[in-house]
Amino acid sequence: EAAGGAYAAERRAAEALGAEERLAELLGLPGGQRPAASPEPGSSGPGTLGALDAEELDRNAETLRELLEESVATAERQLFDLRTAAADDSRILGALGDGGLLPPGPDVLATVEYLGEHGIPALPGWRYLAQSVDPADHAAVLAARPELVDGVVITDPESHARAREVLAGAALLPRSAVAVGTAAALLAPVPAPGGESAGAPDGSGVFLVPPNPAMHDEHAADDERRRLRERAAARDEEIRSLAARLSADRSLAARIAPWRTGCPPGRL
Repeated sequence: EAAGGAYAAERRAAEALGAEERLAELLGLPGGQRPAASPEPGSSGPGTLGALDAEELDRNAETLRELLEESVATAERQLFDLRTAAADDSRILGALGDGGLLPPGPDVLATVEYLGEHGIPALPGWRYLAQSVDPADHAAVLAARPELVDGVVITDPESHARAREVLAGAALLPRSAVAVGTAAALLAPVPAPGGESAGAPDGSGVFLVPPNPAMHDEHAADDERRRLRERAAARDEEIRSLAARLSADRSLAARIAPWRTGCPPGRL
């Protein structure tokens, strides 16, 4: 009686495990394409569509454990890659800001404010670029005068000398190199490339890391934000689905292992 009870318990455990459609899926037997298993003597009832019966589970237990281990390892790698990509996109979204143009650096803003207090009209170079330069020319101006784009543009050329004098005595002590120049200097013609590489049109060897579009082009920044958010939403859904499958596979592997220990191959 004790042996019969143990056998019945092992069979019930096997049927409960076999009812998990994931196991049939791992063996290439999707539920919707598989006929119901016939009831076996001593079983609790008819088989379930897509389920493995006790004998099938017994025959395939080792294979299923290996497949689950492989699935878990693969899912862990995929989750790591997805989460790394999500962190990269999150950093880019943070750099793009929430909307509109990003503010220039504090040193540039302090310089513009100080000049304004002394009656000298000036704009951050990024703002001048966004407001006064044809978007088609942004790349050329950036490549030619990066220091002024990231600096201060004096909009009244007659104030150039006085601006230099005022700033010389200002003791603003900026923590970054703030270039100051006129709009004419910013837009001055650049020598022909002469075969030089892109980003170094005058042969000086200067090149640019691609600038943040949110510094000068609202539309480009908005498009980039939208693209990143759509990609992030799709990736989040993939992460949730993959994490759920990973958890389920771990749980199944943890259930099969003790069952196999207590029910040696062929016992059923």
